[in-house]
Amino acid sequence: MANRVARTSTAAASRKPSVVWARPDDLAATGHTVSPAEVEFFVDNGFLVKPRMLDADVVDAALDRVWRHMTDRVPLQGAAKWSSTRDDRGAWATPRWAKMPPIPQAGPHLGRQRVVHVGATVKLHDLGGARFIVDLVPNSPAVRAVAESLLGDLRPSTRTRGVYALFPAGPDGAAPRGADALGPHTDQVCQQLNVCAYLADVPPRNGGFTLYPGSHKVMFRAHRHAANWSPLPTFRTAMRQVVDGVAPVEIAGDKGDVIFWHGRAVHSAGIHAGARIRWAVFADFTHQRETLTEAEHRALGQFEWFKDTRLFRHDHEAGGDMWRGWRLGRSRPRGC
Repeated sequence: MANRVARTSTAAASRKPSVVWARPDDLAATGHTVSPAEVEFFVDNGFLVKPRMLDADVVDAALDRVWRHMTDRVPLQGAAKWSSTRDDRGAWATPRWAKMPPIPQAGPHLGRQRVVHVGATVKLHDLGGARFIVDLVPNSPAVRAVAESLLGDLRPSTRTRGVYALFPAGPDGAAPRGADALGPHTDQVCQQLNVCAYLADVPPRNGGFTLYPGSHKVMFRAHRHAANWSPLPTFRTAMRQVVDGVAPVEIAGDKGDVIFWHGRAVHSAGIHAGARIRWAVFADFTHQRETLTEAEHRALGQFEWFKDTRLFRHDHEAGGDMWRGWRLGRSRPRGC
């Protein structure tokens, strides 16, 4: 509950626009999965972008399957029908969803519907565990190599959070509610390293994933533990410090780009004034360490079935080195 309250208050107050991120000169270096310059950038800013990391043809095939799944699973209002093609913008711009079912209060999907369709957003959590999505992103050898180079030994990846679609304004220029404002927040349960993978090109102001550079350092100190959700009384103040003092950056990019971000970084869906659907897959990476059981998560009110992360049974205190246990590029160069 504390996270939802903090998230609502900061989102309501944050109306300042983000800045479209200007990617620095290439930080990568031949022979390195993650170069020293990339490590330094990640440590300072809390994120790292790896361009065109996923094979374009495989991404296209995956998005075809995602589109078919969405049009089957997400009901429109009244007699409205989905177009059979993603190119017919008139059939899906500013869609009006049918009423969502109640949030499950028990069972395997406690706390979150399998499919969310509200405002400008569709979240296909039910696709999160589909083999073609898991293989495309967290089990991609290239993605996993970067995650291991930054974080270290990883838990096996069994699912993603799913596919998130952010819809544009309609032909009349009316944006879906919330499409013109940011909703800065951080995530619960256990958060170490996360990824956002684009399934289609994301031009500027087309809903690109938005981050608050350096916010991971501020929010890390607002928790008792290094990775587990454990907000201190200073959490709200820290969020306000970030929202008031840090200029958010919107990550525009290409199909197949992968954004790696520190789990404590404040982030948001981007401002959407463009003409395309923003398609992205979100996934989580954590260390290979002992975690609490599902029953223990339920008892703590920290059961989030759609994330591939669980609270560590023994977590480090956040008062020390925030990079304790991270590898941060200290892996062998590619080909060695």
